[in-house]
Amino acid sequence: MKRSGLRLRPTLSSAALLLVAGVVLASSCAESANSLNPCTDGQSQCGGECVDTQASVDHCGECGNACAAGHRCAAGTCVEGEDPGEGGGGEGGEGGGQFGEGGIDAPGQGGADGACSEEHTECDGRCVNLQTDPRNCGDCDVACEEGQVCADGECACPEGLTACDGACVDALTDRTHCGDCETRCSPTQLCVEGACSCSEGLTDCDGSCADLQTSELHCGSCDVACERGAICQEGACTCALGTYDEIVDTFPQTVTGTTIAGETNYGLACVASGSSERVYLFTPAEAGTYTLDTSGSRFDTALGVVSATSCAQLACNDDISPTILQSKVRAVIGAGEPVLIVVTGFDGSEGDFTLHLSKAGPPMCPSEDVGDTLPKTFTGDTELLGDAITPSCGHPGGPDVSYTFTAPADGKYVFDTFGSEFNTILELQDGECDGEVLACNDDSRGGSQSRAVVELEAGQTIVAVVDGFEGAGGRYTLNVAAWEPPPCPMMDLGSTYPQSVTGNTSGLDHVLESPCASSDSPEATYSFTAPVDGRYTFDTIGSSLDTVLHVHDGSCAGPTLGCNDNASSSSQSVVSTPLSAGQTAYVVVDGAYDASGAYKLNVSGIPAPPCPANELGSGVPLTVNGTTTGLGDFVSAPCGAPGGAEATYKFVAPEDGVYVFDTFGSSFDTVIHVHDGACGGPSLGCNENTAGPQSRVAVPLVAGQETVVVVDGSGPSASGAFKLNVALSNGEGTCANPINLGSTVPQVVNGSTLLQPNSAAPGCAASSGNDRVYRFTAPESRTYIIDTLTSTFDTILHVHDGDSCTGAELACNDNASGVASRVEVALTAGQVITIVGDSRPSSSGNLVLHIDAARAPDPDPGTDPDAGTDPDAGTDPDAGTDPDAGTDPEP
Repeated sequence: MKRSGLRLRPTLSSAALLLVAGVVLASSCAESANSLNPCTDGQSQCGGECVDTQASVDHCGECGNACAAGHRCAAGTCVEGEDPGEGGGGEGGEGGGQFGEGGIDAPGQGGADGACSEEHTECDGRCVNLQTDPRNCGDCDVACEEGQVCADGECACPEGLTACDGACVDALTDRTHCGDCETRCSPTQLCVEGACSCSEGLTDCDGSCADLQTSELHCGSCDVACERGAICQEGACTCALGTYDEIVDTFPQTVTGTTIAGETNYGLACVASGSSERVYLFTPAEAGTYTLDTSGSRFDTALGVVSATSCAQLACNDDISPTILQSKVRAVIGAGEPVLIVVTGFDGSEGDFTLHLSKAGPPMCPSEDVGDTLPKTFTGDTELLGDAITPSCGHPGGPDVSYTFTAPADGKYVFDTFGSEFNTILELQDGECDGEVLACNDDSRGGSQSRAVVELEAGQTIVAVVDGFEGAGGRYTLNVAAWEPPPCPMMDLGSTYPQSVTGNTSGLDHVLESPCASSDSPEATYSFTAPVDGRYTFDTIGSSLDTVLHVHDGSCAGPTLGCNDNASSSSQSVVSTPLSAGQTAYVVVDGAYDASGAYKLNVSGIPAPPCPANELGSGVPLTVNGTTTGLGDFVSAPCGAPGGAEATYKFVAPEDGVYVFDTFGSSFDTVIHVHDGACGGPSLGCNENTAGPQSRVAVPLVAGQETVVVVDGSGPSASGAFKLNVALSNGEGTCANPINLGSTVPQVVNGSTLLQPNSAAPGCAASSGNDRVYRFTAPESRTYIIDTLTSTFDTILHVHDGDSCTGAELACNDNASGVASRVEVALTAGQVITIVGDSRPSSSGNLVLHIDAARAPDPDPGTDPDAGTDPDAGTDPDAGTDPDAGTDPEP
């Protein structure tokens, strides 16, 4: 409530208040942005003094607002009246105010009745203006944030400042809120007039300020980055570090200098440890291939060519060859492309050097035509030729020479570089330069020259390119001829053992097919003549490729004595075979899966012991014990796995009969085979695993017949103690003495093939084992069924006409039902047949033979005179005419 006579304090507008508050805030910040308010709570600093702007007549409501004479400051407002400490009111008279002795108002209170003015509100015992008081803005105890003012009862930033994230900022200069809240400038930018911008001398590159004269990310212009290791100088990327000299564009030329006391700025990749350097800057006017070398220098040099802009090493070399310690490089350099030529030393070497520079001629393809007269040889030098072709099996940058060739006739043609003085690469392309690659070879036969064979049609033109390995060049020789089959053998090993030879199949021809692997790999061939009877082993252990080894008798195309791809789960091969004294074996070193490369052929042998080494008596039955441990494999077994050690025995039959030989009771996996007359004679019988790992064979012999019995092992690892049993069979059930079954039908006959010989051969199987033979006479003319359906082993059944196993075969079957057999034969009454219950090799057991007459066919099938002729059939007069059907009135 206003009191009359009081002068109202001038009221400022909100804009004015904001401006004033901004000035005060700026002034305060200017004095000390980080210092604390030195006045006590409720006071403000004005003119260096702490005052209460709610009661000070000199600073009423704000600093510098003085009340007029006769007025005092109450609640920050000038009002009429004396300061209560000075006015008269009597000494506690009746009119005295409650806050003083006769004063009208106490500081911070209202009028005489203690109430605040209409514009003020009492907050914590003080009269405040809620429209402007920053500590009570809009309501008591609502304080504005530091830096804010209270305008119209709301906390706000002073004029010129913007509230961002609870703080008042100058959006014209603040880098975090440039022009607007959350608009941040990059670390290299400034905020000028509310916009992020770069300072003078810098350029804005995608929001980053960069010096285009020195920035390695923006060299010369935005987004032009220098390669790793390069620096930006005057707006251009360069690798030129330290001092260097310039070489003029004149060729050929020679430069001399020294690396002693030179700088060390470049680490060449071709030397693990370098030395001091001498560097030259060279910028060619024309693109081309340039050759540089340090021949004639007095120390172990290293030489490199480095791009002056990207720092990439375009070429580098330590030694020209293992015996020449100077260096040589070839580099393809573009027109105007600056490069650095770095001359240094190996492992700390330094001294005086001579640098030779030359320029190759322009690339040319083809260089010359071969013509159609063969054979022909070309020679030349690629050193100063250009690089026209990059071979598919080589590297770019090497000089090359090329020739066109047109085939005069259909056939194979061979190209090689034998006689060249450097490491060559040879490529054959179809039609023209850069045509389809027909063949490409780097190193033939393990050397540094090349060879390729191609099959062409008459009139077909190809291009032969002679290139260099890793840029090599020099004197070359190109030979062109019509292909001829290589000699076989390529080399004679004589009769020496043990011995080893090495070679390389790369670039050789594929002529011979392997009997145990399918491959188009080239092969190498050798001959070896056995000096004595023995077992000889050929292997490729130590070879670098996946080999296949095959050995032939008498010639490269002779009978196969052995073939092996991967021995003992390795990629190398082993073949072991017995050879007689003077017998020549032809050994072929081949590759698997078209492989070629370096190989090693090893030859070893064991002289054969006497064969037979032991003699069995003639009394049977008999049993002998022995061991194959430490023995060799000299007699090839007709069955089972080869390579096992064996023991040999001579046996003479004391009388005619079937003799049974078995190894029951032996300690390893055996194979038993019997030969007529001598070791290696005709096989009379062979068996592996009749019962488990042991073996048994029965052979018919005549009195006085000499045989060799061999107790063998199934494979190279099978050897040990064995037991050999010999017995004379009763001879029943053989071709010579068949079992007579008479004419009974049906009948079932049981017997065992275990002790039987292999006396007859079936026509429906390539081989067979033990058999049991029967004779049968047909009781009447009809078809008979014969089977082995309940036998215990894999049978073969064959039937012959007459009373002999050699009679015409009437029927034969293997595996009619599972492993059992069944045949049908039409016989006439009284016809005699021979039935052979045979077996698969190494299979024997209980033979069950069934004989029965086939069921006679119905003479008149389907002709019953009454069938289908019932006069009433299908003619029921009432059928389907039931008057009540479907009309039941009471469902």
